[in-house]
Amino acid sequence: MRWARGLVIASYCAAVGLMGAACGLDGVQGELLRIEGTRYVLKDPGGKELTLHIDSRTHKDAVQPGDGVQAYITKEGYAEFIQRIEK
Repeated sequence: MRWARGLVIASYCAAVGLMGAACGLDGVQGELLRIEGTRYVLKDPGGKELTLHIDSRTHKDAVQPGDGVQAYITKEGYAEFIQRIEK
């Protein structure tokens, strides 16, 4: 399954004409604390809360508060991908 995530991200980057680090997506993991409209609030492993902005373009698994998630975000905090993971 891990290779499939990489393939999805690589495909996305290629589609928008970017490769490697130039893609501009950072991966973060954490626990989904709450969903507030178009914002997902995560707690990272260090205990810091992160707010991710989502919209209809965000590719996401069905997640709910308490789930472990892996998110790929832009430097501005927009979530391109949100995937449910085992904690």
